[in-house]
Amino acid sequence: MFSPTIRSSVRAGLLAGASLFAGPALADDQAPPLWDINVGAGGMLRPTFDGSDRYRASPVPLVSVRYNDMVTLGPEGISAYWRQGAFKIGAGLTFDPGRDDHKSNGLFNNGDDRLKGLGDIDKSLGFKVFGGYELGRLNLDLAVAKYTGDQNDGLLVTGGMSLPLTLWADRLTLTPHVDVTWANDSYTQTYFGVTRAQAANSGFAAYTAGSGFKDIGVGVRAKYRFNEHWSVTGDVTVKQLLGDAADSPITYSATSTLVMAGFGYRF
Repeated sequence: MFSPTIRSSVRAGLLAGASLFAGPALADDQAPPLWDINVGAGGMLRPTFDGSDRYRASPVPLVSVRYNDMVTLGPEGISAYWRQGAFKIGAGLTFDPGRDDHKSNGLFNNGDDRLKGLGDIDKSLGFKVFGGYELGRLNLDLAVAKYTGDQNDGLLVTGGMSLPLTLWADRLTLTPHVDVTWANDSYTQTYFGVTRAQAANSGFAAYTAGSGFKDIGVGVRAKYRFNEHWSVTGDVTVKQLLGDAADSPITYSATSTLVMAGFGYRF
């Protein structure tokens, strides 16, 4: 469900909000609506970059659109998918906003002055395939994203598990979730490696990052519905960097927390 770098932190919050604003799962004998549109806004507290021990607060616009339970547009990009019973498979486009090597005053800045000399990581488009399986109330997900940027052409594989629990006459939904991400060497070197040139410019020690499990995240999402249109949501996720990502010289803290809260309207 959720995924890494500062992108991982930003997207995790966006996805948390978008997934909670989306309508509840439909019973097998209930036809889905042709259009399902959710809009909302909120705030997020997140690390200044993946591996940072500093945090910043930022606003979060939340919009998700689903057409005929086959096409979705939201924070993770655009996707088309197909359901058959408990299975779901699909493909689409995703986006990595990159990382700055300096701090700016922008509302959605994702940089830190401690990274100066490493250079910026440009935005990049990604192609993804994904699948899911509903095992009773337990949701199992797997996604593969391949990025195509000049600086970020890495590969990410993310597996997730979530368990929605409904309380208080179905108004409150609590969803514990666990996500694990594997990254190839191109991705980890881009975001956690330090070349000799970067070491000379930044003061960090040169470091080569290889492929492996990048992080694991554990958290709880919450949604309270006032009525069929209005709701408030929240998410608290703790992420632990693993392997070469945790050992990188640019990693000031291998453990980070993301907190998101917002409100939404469903048309």
